[in-house]
Amino acid sequence: MISIIGASQKYAESFNQAVDIVARERKYLATVTGFSLESTRDFIHMIEVNGFAQYYALDGEKVVGWCDIIPKKIEGFTHVGILGIGLLPDYRHQGIGSMLLKKTIEHAKERNNIEKVELEVFESNINAIKFYEKFGFQHEGRRIKSRKLDGEYDNLVLMGKWLLEEEGNNS
Repeated sequence: MISIIGASQKYAESFNQAVDIVARERKYLATVTGFSLESTRDFIHMIEVNGFAQYYALDGEKVVGWCDIIPKKIEGFTHVGILGIGLLPDYRHQGIGSMLLKKTIEHAKERNNIEKVELEVFESNINAIKFYEKFGFQHEGRRIKSRKLDGEYDNLVLMGKWLLEEEGNNS
């Protein structure tokens, strides 16, 4: 049974391990290793203090997935949040990512006044792109050969989703 809960220091070590596992796959995250436990604790603290949207998928007491939307800090851009999401390999394609994304978007919109969510995804990550499209994210651009890892180039696809009912996005 998977449960979805808000970010908590209680799960810092497990969250830290989950990020490291996904990062070491070298396919999905911008980083190829996780972060120090201290920086993970600092990140969670920042989320808790500010009431930002971050949720964990738990299998028992183990973090098996996460999703967060962190608002941009610069004046004129604070209505935009940046999406981060990940799932451990054995938990993909089971609807857990959908549960996490729905809960996180709802929180970001209602509690953090986020009007738009943006993300970057590697073009080679076709499943993720289809997942984001299913949730109404639109393609906004590409960064060509933005990553070179293990001798291979990959483009970054820029995607965004307007959260307000009216399409006031000046497109």
